[in-house]
Amino acid sequence: MRRVLIILGSMLLAAGCGSEIKAPEAGSAGIPLSISGNQAQTTQIADNSSKKTLSQYPEAVRQLLQKANSAVVAGQHGVAIEALSQAIGASPEDASLFRMRADVYVLQGENASARVDFSTAVRLAPNNADCYNYRGYFLMSQGLSREALADFEKAIQLNPTHAAALNNRGLIALTSKDYKSAEADFSKAIDGDRKFADAWNNRGFARLKLEKYEPALSDLQQALRLQESYVTAWNNCGLVYMQQEKYEDALTAFSRAAELEPMDMRWLSHRRVALLKLNRFAEAQKDGAKVAWLEQLNLLSQQASRNARNPASWIIRGKHLMNGSQYGAAIQDFTRALIVKPGNSDALTGRASAWMATGDLQKAMLDCDESIVVRSSQEAYSLRGDLWMRLENFDNAISDFETAGRFDEQVAVAYEKRADDRRESGQADDAKTDLQRAREIRNAMVDKESSSKPPQSADGFDPAAGDGASRN
Repeated sequence: MRRVLIILGSMLLAAGCGSEIKAPEAGSAGIPLSISGNQAQTTQIADNSSKKTLSQYPEAVRQLLQKANSAVVAGQHGVAIEALSQAIGASPEDASLFRMRADVYVLQGENASARVDFSTAVRLAPNNADCYNYRGYFLMSQGLSREALADFEKAIQLNPTHAAALNNRGLIALTSKDYKSAEADFSKAIDGDRKFADAWNNRGFARLKLEKYEPALSDLQQALRLQESYVTAWNNCGLVYMQQEKYEDALTAFSRAAELEPMDMRWLSHRRVALLKLNRFAEAQKDGAKVAWLEQLNLLSQQASRNARNPASWIIRGKHLMNGSQYGAAIQDFTRALIVKPGNSDALTGRASAWMATGDLQKAMLDCDESIVVRSSQEAYSLRGDLWMRLENFDNAISDFETAGRFDEQVAVAYEKRADDRRESGQADDAKTDLQRAREIRNAMVDKESSSKPPQSADGFDPAAGDGASRN
């Protein structure tokens, strides 16, 4: 078997490889973490050699494993590590327990501790191919390719049909641009597990690099038959179609990849190239703008990571996310800013705007109120005016708009709406006053627009638009 299934968590390693933009990542190993999968499908918790099931553990250890499982699902990695440490104390010779704890250490970013536990699992089960493969994957993810390769070689020596180890060894060959060796390893991995979608995808990518386009496409399509939502396989199909100059097919493949992962600029960059080949320039321009937005997001993310204690870093990133209509992510960033500096008025106003965009008007109003208490700003009053409009409280909306010094179409509509309410309640004179105010605002907007236009000559020639060419 390729996988070691245990009850902890619900995480799988990212599958697939193959991009013209960056080298295949270690995350494309195509094997699940020891903490894996679907509790409804399995309660197997041991390595593949012993076939030890959860029920074969002592009751105390079984309870600790269940506690660790719940903690991982809840994101409480420290609690999971403590529970697994207690389980190890009760069964210190069980390699699978060390492997489980190593995986949680990886989730927590404690890579040194993870490496110790993976190595302990290897020491306790020196004839278990899975233990070597898991440690090899971890080492590969850390960029230690030579050490990882030694582990994959040992796993394959112990089990020549170990599909995951063969796949992982193929990935190392890919990073070395040894595409023939990679193709051979992926083929062996497929022979070991015909349902191994990652191996089909990876062989397809290796064959793409070897310019074997039809076999590559066949492999990638098989990967998609096994897993239709396999985003990297869709991208790789698009790359093959581009080489074959089948640009419509490439566009379809890249579009599916972008649909599955809309925040990954690689698929958008590739789709943009396909659109340009099809002379669909307006659509290509939109993809180019989205790529530029994502590039800026990456830059802001790096800056926020370096300056995590500076609320301005999160606020700037949150506003950028708002510009990209990523409202949930923006809320998270504004909240991070507020954790760093409670009561930050800019963060409160930004989060209020994001709440309003998601339709949560109550939370938006609370943030607006708090922001105004902290520091009265035109932005906060203007935003609260929009909230009152959504709540159809036109008196409060107009009051906030006036305080903000805002006079635009939204404000004119507010006066018209209040005029309707006043007319229905018998306040005819007040209704006329509101309608007159709405007209004044619109007239002022027209005058402002006209005054902002550059002067034109009698024949319609705009001197500001001159390009240096002579006119007869």
